[in-house]
Amino acid sequence: EPEDTGWQELPGCQAVAGTACDISEAISQYYDAHYVRVRARAGSLLSPWSPPLEMVPEYVAQIGPPGLELQSTNGVIKVKVSPPEANQRKKMWINDISFKYNLVFWENSSHAQLQSKNVFPVDVIEGLAPDSTYCFKVQANLLGEAKKGLFSPVSCVKTTQTVQPDVLCAANLSVLALNMKFLLLWEKQGAQEVNYNVQYLLGYLKKLNEDYSDKWLSVPGCENITSTWCNFSSIITTGFYYLRVQATEGHNKSCLSREVKVDPLKTNGIGPPGVRLDLSDTLLHILISPPGGAEDEIMRDHYDLSYRILYWKNSSDKEEEVKQKEVKQTMATVPDVSPSSLYCVKVQAFSELYNKSSAYSPQECIHTPAGTSLPLIIFAIFMGALLFVLLVATPLVFVLYHAYNKIKYVFFPSCQPPLNIEGFGAELFSSPYLSAAEEPVENCCVIESVVTEEGNQIVFTDCKHCKHSSRDSGNYSNDDNASGSKGSKETLEQEIM
Repeated sequence: EPEDTGWQELPGCQAVAGTACDISEAISQYYDAHYVRVRARAGSLLSPWSPPLEMVPEYVAQIGPPGLELQSTNGVIKVKVSPPEANQRKKMWINDISFKYNLVFWENSSHAQLQSKNVFPVDVIEGLAPDSTYCFKVQANLLGEAKKGLFSPVSCVKTTQTVQPDVLCAANLSVLALNMKFLLLWEKQGAQEVNYNVQYLLGYLKKLNEDYSDKWLSVPGCENITSTWCNFSSIITTGFYYLRVQATEGHNKSCLSREVKVDPLKTNGIGPPGVRLDLSDTLLHILISPPGGAEDEIMRDHYDLSYRILYWKNSSDKEEEVKQKEVKQTMATVPDVSPSSLYCVKVQAFSELYNKSSAYSPQECIHTPAGTSLPLIIFAIFMGALLFVLLVATPLVFVLYHAYNKIKYVFFPSCQPPLNIEGFGAELFSSPYLSAAEEPVENCCVIESVVTEEGNQIVFTDCKHCKHSSRDSGNYSNDDNASGSKGSKETLEQEIM
């Protein structure tokens, strides 16, 4: 509770006889908390102060009634609304553009039905019965703060007599839009030669509390034309617009058509995307061109497009089920396509944000080539590798293995010579595969004497070449030499005889 020393008396609220007091001048900040207290005086007697009342002006303040002006002309009612605080020096809601005005009107009769319409500060009410009295009231609302204001006092006005439409004016204005390309169409009523001038107004100007009648601009390329259409795509960015057509005959007579509102992102239609197909191995690639082209920034940035893809295998013998997939990218892939088959695709673009969708693109088809399936390719690669191992690697391993055994046997023999040979002589036992010095050879014979009846007879039982070296043990060699043996035997026989 605030301290007692901080309280201040409000000017104009001292010794008042009523039960109300205007404290507006004492409030400097509308978003801060303020405290108010009251006490009563009766003669020289003073009552205790009431408990303090805490308030935040922004929260407790109500939106007052706006001003309303009406004008009846040419069968329509022109309405001009002024903000609730238009004539106040101090304002709680400084930004008047934030107000939304709700106009309620009815025909002043026994069977009246209330109608309501959201209007701009300067607006026109059409479609009223001629020569009839209508009553109006309006309130200002703040949608962001969920605040509804008080209604203005009721004002009534009588519509004029029915006015025959001017056959010079352009009639039945309509807008066609596709992929941010906008056309304004209208109808010509009379048979006379008429020139047309298409005009546009930036939509935000109607939110201002001022007259915008002199803010209309001509659409480039649609000035003094005789056709009944106009391409106004060049003026479109974002926001919203109003368009009208001024018809002129000669230099003296002209007529303005009714206005048509264009909100580009809502009015525009999304066209079908472009589609291109490509193949790689067993994959079908779907390449999508965005509606309006890749250079159309408004379509790309504001609509947040997605794509719905329908694809199926087109077979003459049976009808296959159509499959669907949705993507955000402009490229999609369909796996495991069959060889020698015809696949067809069509694509639709859609925007969930604006609840819009395009027509499907024209059907695109592609024929997959005949080819070996992936399992057969893998099997062929395996068999080729196996054949390579059998034809190349195996013989190479065999040769290396035998070469290794030979080298090991020569340089690292596994068997050792007998001890009686190994320790004899000055030289060590060498490998049989290494060359050695040739040893001298002697011819030796074994002579046996045999006693027979005829007398003594010498018998040559064996003649051999004997190897003799310093390492011989004295035994005869077991190596045969047929030629040497034969010659020695004959020579001895001749000598003895």
